[in-house]
Amino acid sequence: MTTSRRPAVARRVGALARDLVRRAAPFTPADKGWATRTLADAVRRVFLTATIVAQLVMLGGVLASSGPLAPLLPLLAAHATLLVATLVVQSGRLPTWVPVVGVYVLFVADWTASESMNDPLLFASCWMMNLGGATPSFVLRGRLALLLPAIGSVVVPTAMVLLRPDLPATLPVAVFVTHWAIMLGTRIGQTYLYDFAGRADEEAAAAQRERAEAASQEAASRASAEDARVLHDTVINTLAALASGGAAVSDVDAVRQRCARDIATVAALQHGAEPVADDGGLRAAAYDGRVRVHHHGLPSDELSRLEAGLPPARLRALRRATTELVQNAAKHAGVDEVEVRAEERAGRLVVTVADDGVGFDGRVAQAGGLATSVLARAREAGIEVDLDTAPGAGTRATLTVPLTRRASSGPSTGDDIARVVRVLRRNACLLLSAGIAIVGFYLAIANHPGEATPEYLMATLAALGAALGWQTTRHRDTMPAWVAVTLSVAAATAFVLSAAAVDYGREDPVLWQAIGAVGLLLVIAELGPRPSAVLWAGALYAGTVVAVAVAVGRSSGEAETITLIAGGTGLGLVAAWRRFQNALGAIGTRAASDQQARWTARTRIAERRAADRARARWRDAGLNRSLQLLEAVRTASDPGDPALREQCAVEEAYLRQLTLLHPDLVHVGQWFARALNDAHDSGVRLVVRAGGTDLPADLAADLGDVVLSAVAETPTGADLTVTLFPDPVGARMTLVGAHPHVATGVRSAPGSLAARAEVLSVGNQDVAEILLDIPA
Repeated sequence: MTTSRRPAVARRVGALARDLVRRAAPFTPADKGWATRTLADAVRRVFLTATIVAQLVMLGGVLASSGPLAPLLPLLAAHATLLVATLVVQSGRLPTWVPVVGVYVLFVADWTASESMNDPLLFASCWMMNLGGATPSFVLRGRLALLLPAIGSVVVPTAMVLLRPDLPATLPVAVFVTHWAIMLGTRIGQTYLYDFAGRADEEAAAAQRERAEAASQEAASRASAEDARVLHDTVINTLAALASGGAAVSDVDAVRQRCARDIATVAALQHGAEPVADDGGLRAAAYDGRVRVHHHGLPSDELSRLEAGLPPARLRALRRATTELVQNAAKHAGVDEVEVRAEERAGRLVVTVADDGVGFDGRVAQAGGLATSVLARAREAGIEVDLDTAPGAGTRATLTVPLTRRASSGPSTGDDIARVVRVLRRNACLLLSAGIAIVGFYLAIANHPGEATPEYLMATLAALGAALGWQTTRHRDTMPAWVAVTLSVAAATAFVLSAAAVDYGREDPVLWQAIGAVGLLLVIAELGPRPSAVLWAGALYAGTVVAVAVAVGRSSGEAETITLIAGGTGLGLVAAWRRFQNALGAIGTRAASDQQARWTARTRIAERRAADRARARWRDAGLNRSLQLLEAVRTASDPGDPALREQCAVEEAYLRQLTLLHPDLVHVGQWFARALNDAHDSGVRLVVRAGGTDLPADLAADLGDVVLSAVAETPTGADLTVTLFPDPVGARMTLVGAHPHVATGVRSAPGSLAARAEVLSVGNQDVAEILLDIPA
């Protein structure tokens, strides 16, 4: 058992080692989306801000130096210059390597100017250098982020030894060791953060693609449905009226005007444009000439003002639904007058269309004009419809239109942003806390080899704090209160242990791991049960720092200053973390908003293209016949000519069947339209029964070839029925028609579907069936 386990353990160790080497290599985060950009911008901003704060601390460190002030004035000016230069870097007017190199140069200058190893100036400068070891990983990209600190880790200690041979070599060695530990730790740690950010971006992009595809399909379906409604409301109704004759054709001028309008509608459909240019208001509509329309309610200017505030699509839907209600009254109510009343009630526009006609029982036929041209159209536009009717009691239809725009949902919601930012912060906090603990153990070994110093206990507390924070927040956003209290006490204790390792700043203070205790405070700052938890923890920590400083100050003023600097450095790191938290939230919201705007623009383009594809069916539907027939009626001396009326009846039946194609059939609908057109031309009685199961474009083309081939083989006057319906594995198409024509047509069709068709002949009928696999 032990022998078999060793290779597996070795493989895991080898894989971990290879992964760590890969993560330490030159790294440039892929710009996958808003989460990655947010993380990169936030850490860059925080580390540059930390560099600025470090220069402010160094100004105080120079003033607190035990040496005379006059020789230190150039050093004071140099730190002030680096402070200003970093501000310029933040504005983007200087390259980001400037503060990194500046920190290295000034650290050597601080070392040279220090009176002794116990000088507060040197102690403060060591922490500036530690910050300089972490900064390149977060503000530089690619090879420079590794090359520059690697060169600095060699050049700086070498310069230290050459410029101050009188001082012990302890610190140059510690600088080399510490710099590499911080550099590698931050490089490896940040890759884990960017991995999560990259996954978040990929998930967001996938969700956005799904939303865009759904929006495109919806736009295509909406455009196709609306075109069919317009065709019903205009051309089909006109042809039906002409076919019925009587009063519908008695006013020749009205018939000609109506035909001219419908000709424009058909031409627009053929060119894939909006069917009719009717963006005007209710009172600009061309209502049915068979009835007189009386407008009541709001004055025209007030109604126009309210209509101007509506989204164009909603205004079009309101106008077209109102026009269809008047049309229905003209056709079915048996009245000469219809009342259209517009009122404003409680922030809504209410339009009522009423007649005193025959009324009906209130049941709405599923495929009728009222269902499609009024109810479905209004529902899509967010308009409420209420029908009040009864046999012999007339009909009153009320359309209620919200006057405020509905909020649109974007690809990234506020909850999505908050969730990703929250997890980013948690992961960053725990990685940083764990990294501080690991570096703490490493430096305890490197700084005091062979000694059992209190640093080990400090690093142990830091590691246990990170583990406790991770464990208690795996399934919740915040840690329990008892954990926060425990970590607060542990943080204060860890500071005392870190101080004890250097005799409270009196023995080699430059080796003091002053931030080793702060990982515990970071966990509280990020995962505490309430925002005030870190304030109480920070107050306990600060009180401990002051108490230690006062105690040690009795024997050494320098040690007292160093203790205060060490405590302030740790609290400064906590403040920097809070800055990072705020930056992630602010930058994340802005970056997500920018990305949402880009996706919204792309989605709108995709919607327009999808709508154009949906309208392609009208170009293949043979509407030229309708154009020619309407033109013939428009120019005829007698629109009621029996031959014209018969042609109108035939064309009306064809167009009605065309409009019954489901609007979701974006790809398949185009081929069914071509098949209906070919059947109409050849005199084949084709019936298409299909729901809303669309197919991919290439599969729809193969299916269309089969249907067109079957239509071509079917003789004039024969029947052919095509059915497309869902199946557990995709979809199933059947063709039923005269023998042997269906079989011949299916077998002669190009493409792979024809070869897969199963054809059964029963008497004088052929039944062909094709199973269609729809890719997921």
